[in-house]
Amino acid sequence: MKKNEKDSMNYDENGNYYDASNDSAYNGLAKTFEKILGILLLIWFGVTVILMIVLSQSSGKSNSWLIVILFFQLFAVFGIFGIVSELIKKQRFQAGLLLPLIIGAGGCIVTLLIHNSEGEKREFILKLLAVLFPLIFAVIGIGIIVSSLRAKYHTKKVCTEPITAKCVDVSTNSTTVNGRTTYKYVPTYEYEYEGVQYTSTAYKTPEDRIIGDNYEILVNPNKPKEIYDATSVDAGAASIVLTALFLIGLPAAISALAAYYLLIAP
Repeated sequence: MKKNEKDSMNYDENGNYYDASNDSAYNGLAKTFEKILGILLLIWFGVTVILMIVLSQSSGKSNSWLIVILFFQLFAVFGIFGIVSELIKKQRFQAGLLLPLIIGAGGCIVTLLIHNSEGEKREFILKLLAVLFPLIFAVIGIGIIVSSLRAKYHTKKVCTEPITAKCVDVSTNSTTVNGRTTYKYVPTYEYEYEGVQYTSTAYKTPEDRIIGDNYEILVNPNKPKEIYDATSVDAGAASIVLTALFLIGLPAAISALAAYYLLIAP
């Protein structure tokens, strides 16, 4: 029920706002866990840096591979903490969170392979690493383009049901070109659709969002976790082409050249 007809927020049987009872309790617990994760991550980072410094100042070069392992494991830990944080907040899973985890795990595995190999096998692994490394940027570029195309065509088309949602988080992206900086905002909304609570992240928008305020968004009635902010920026064709050239085409070309001169030509 509602305390009065002008209220858009429903009250429960105890006279509390929905998000001031069970949901607010969960959100408070989620924020507490997130703060704990943040503190643990800072401690982990500090201990790792101290260990890297200690190892770098020790005599001999036998510890150099351990320093590299410590460096890459930070990426893996960042990825794991990010995934756990998203799960705690019940937000839509972001595939990009897997990237630091993959980089960290892959870096540790390659470092161990190089450390435990000798002669031609060691040389081959180093050459293979030079070929595969540029492809990481190509994968990032593919992810950016897929996200842009999805927001431009798919999400905009299928999200047709207008609802009121509360902004619960905002991240900021900045881009500087010729000394001019532009900002884009990536808001996360919390909303109710057909009696079920959802939390989803919209595509970037040029308009800032205030955490705690309500905004009109569009939801996919067939898949309510899918949302569209009407102010979201459409990725232009030129932007998509440039991204494809510099983040996919260029790294792929470098990888191909490295493969030819390091693995095929010899």
